[in-house]
Amino acid sequence: MSTTIARRVGRIVVWAGVLFFSAAAALASPIVDEIVGTVSQASYTSYLGVPSPGTPAGILYTHLGDNRDIGGAQHDLARTNILNTFTSLGLNAYLFPFSYGGNTYYDVVGVKPGVWNPSTVYIVGSHYDSVNNPGADDNASGTAGVLEAARVLSRYPFSATLVFIAFDREEQWLIGSQAYANAHAGDSIQGMISLDMIAYNPAGATHDQALLYGRTAPIQNALADSLLQYGAITATGAGILDASDHAPFEWNGKPATLLIEGAVWSNPNYHRAADSVDTLDYIDYDYATRMTRGTVGYLAAQAGYAPEPNCVVLLIVMMAGRRAWRGRRS
Repeated sequence: MSTTIARRVGRIVVWAGVLFFSAAAALASPIVDEIVGTVSQASYTSYLGVPSPGTPAGILYTHLGDNRDIGGAQHDLARTNILNTFTSLGLNAYLFPFSYGGNTYYDVVGVKPGVWNPSTVYIVGSHYDSVNNPGADDNASGTAGVLEAARVLSRYPFSATLVFIAFDREEQWLIGSQAYANAHAGDSIQGMISLDMIAYNPAGATHDQALLYGRTAPIQNALADSLLQYGAITATGAGILDASDHAPFEWNGKPATLLIEGAVWSNPNYHRAADSVDTLDYIDYDYATRMTRGTVGYLAAQAGYAPEPNCVVLLIVMMAGRRAWRGRRS
C-alpha cells in the first residue's frame, strides 16, 4: 500500500471512530436512565432478606439469630452465596485471600472488564461481616446494594472496568479492604464507593437524607447529583470518617467515598441482635433501593456506556476500503 493510500485509509478510520464514539456519547444519557430503571426493589429485597426459591434463609442471613461474625454459623455461607451470585451474573468472580489473627479470610470480588479502557477501574464495595448479630443494616443492606448493582450493570457494556467487592473483617478495622486496596495500589482506580448501612430511614429531619464521607469532593458531588436525580435522596458531604471500606483506598491516593444513611448516628439497633429484617418498622427497602439507584447511576455514567462495534461500524470500514481501492486505481 502506498503512503498516499495509507494516509487516506487512516483519515477515514479516524473519521469512522469519531462518528462511532460521538453516536455512543449521544446515547449515553438515555442509556444511563434505562440502566437505572432496571434497578428493582423486589430484587434488592430478595438479596437483603426475603427468602427466595432454594435459599429459604435468604442469601445474606439477616434474620433473628443469624450471625455473620468471625466463627458465626452463617459467615461462610453468606460468602459462598455472594460468590455464587457474582458467578451467575457472568462476572469474573473469585475469592481474594488475606490474613487476620493467624487465619485466612476472603473478600469476594466480581469483575466486569471494560470494553475500550479496561485499565480504568470503578469500584463499589461493602462489608459482609457483622458483629455477632444478623447485621441486616450493618451491613447486609450495603451488600445487597452491591449485588443489585452487579445484577444490573453486568448486563451492559462499559468502557471502563467495574469491580464489585464484598469485604470481610471490616469490623476489625477494615482489614479486608486494606488488604485489597494495598494489593491494587498501582491500579488506575478512578472512583470507589463504600455502601455501608443504607436501609434505616426513620421519619424526621433525616428522612430521605444520606451522608457522604471522604476527602475528595468531585466523587461526592457526582454521587450526590445521581442520588438526587435517580433516588430523590439529598446527600450531604459530612467530612472525613476513616471508619468504612472507602478509607484504605483514600490512604492509597484513590478518590473514594462512603455512602451511609442520614440517621446512622441514631440507629437504635446498631451492633445489636435486633439489627434484623424481622424487627418491625426498621428496614426501609424502598429507601435502600433508591440509594442503590443513585449508586448505579453514578457508576454507569462514570464507566461510560460502550456499545460493541456493530453493522454500522462494519459498513464504515467497508466504505473506507472501497475509497482506498478507488484511490489506488486513480
